[in-house]
Amino acid sequence: MKKIKAAFLTAAVVAGTVLAATPAQALSHCNRGTGTIICEYGVASVTSRAGIQYEFAIGTDLAAYARTKTSTTNWSNWSSLGGEWRSGLTVLDGDRKNLEFGIAATGTDGRPWVLAYAWDGTRTGWQHFIEHE
Repeated sequence: MKKIKAAFLTAAVVAGTVLAATPAQALSHCNRGTGTIICEYGVASVTSRAGIQYEFAIGTDLAAYARTKTSTTNWSNWSSLGGEWRSGLTVLDGDRKNLEFGIAATGTDGRPWVLAYAWDGTRTGWQHFIEHE
């Protein structure tokens, strides 16, 4: 678990340094599917072991959003994951036991936050990344 936390922290810090200093009003907006996202923050994507494709992006309200697609469905509408972010989202590898993957971003407090997806499709709430010794 310590290695996963270290990987989560590294990715979260990297994600947060890209555009953290850019004022929100200076960011441009792009249409993607049924929503509008912040262009500079981009879209992070991953496919789960069950074959579900996920896309993650930051909306114009600075909240995180997700949408999904399977081999038999079209992309869903964007669904809010909440928060207020100062970076794009980064997909992180899971621990092969409980966590399939995670997403990380830099919060308004300048600290990295992580939301993890379990193998069964459930997810945690946003949590400050805290590395335990």
